[in-house]
Amino acid sequence: MEKYRPSTTSVSIGIALMIVGICLWVIRAVVNKTQLDFLVPIGLLLICVGGLTLTIIAFITLHKNDLAMRKHEAEENDDSH
Repeated sequence: MEKYRPSTTSVSIGIALMIVGICLWVIRAVVNKTQLDFLVPIGLLLICVGGLTLTIIAFITLHKNDLAMRKHEAEENDDSH
């Protein structure tokens, strides 16, 4: 049975988005100027999009592995009869 793995590029993009979002929050926390208040919602948005990307990738991989397992079990049952 073939095991599917999540795309390394997609996982890297999701993690990179989350890291950029956290960096924006750190920049806003270190540099305490009111002109940089827009960094907080942008950082939160990037963290959420990165997490959503990773979640969707995980579900797609889980679905592909489930289909492959069902197909493999069906082939084994057909061979045994």
